[in-house]
Amino acid sequence: MKLFVVSDIHGYAGLLKEALGSAGYDPENDEHLLVCCGDLFDRGTENFEVLKFFERTRRKVMIKGNHEERLLEILYGAKIGFHDYMNGTVETIREFFGEYSLMGPSDSVDFSGKTGTVDRLCDLIGEMKDYYETEHYVFVHGWLPNKNGGIVADWRSAKAELWHTARWTWWIKGCEMSGNDEPKTVVCGHYPTRGAQIFYGDGFIAIDAGTYTNNKLNVLVLEDGLIDP
Repeated sequence: MKLFVVSDIHGYAGLLKEALGSAGYDPENDEHLLVCCGDLFDRGTENFEVLKFFERTRRKVMIKGNHEERLLEILYGAKIGFHDYMNGTVETIREFFGEYSLMGPSDSVDFSGKTGTVDRLCDLIGEMKDYYETEHYVFVHGWLPNKNGGIVADWRSAKAELWHTARWTWWIKGCEMSGNDEPKTVVCGHYPTRGAQIFYGDGFIAIDAGTYTNNKLNVLVLEDGLIDP
């Protein structure tokens, strides 16, 4: 199976489609699988197009990023906070639900007349996984669950709070803390690489190009066998 791996799209649908096309990705090819390591939304202005792209894509695996986690909290009734302005979440909310859906930095979101969009976002995020595994790779957003300075032995069944922390862990910090003793290569995003290039480390590959600052999106193309879920 040929895997086309992306991460940290952040609302740049045009860059996503261009990068996948240049990499040779064909959504109609049953031997092509799209893997996204999280952060589909926020910061860019084409969030609705990103949503539609992933809704239409049949053969896909999506990993939940910290931005999807936060968006889901808001969809379930969380208040807008200051950090949502800094992270671009507020502009995403305005794109999906209209300028007047937000009344202030501490207010709830008014989803009136937009419950269909709420359902679409919840359905898409509901498909997302903490991790995805093939024969030789493990795909995550930030890093594997850590505890006491090391990757937890049973990380595949780690509790939600450990996966929450893992989503926010910069891969460079994760390696400093715990390294990677796993027999499989970890593929991650979340924190931009130097020069926006794919970074091949010891036991891991980091692919976040810093799309919103570098106007670039990396596509990692791998050949690997799938394993039973």
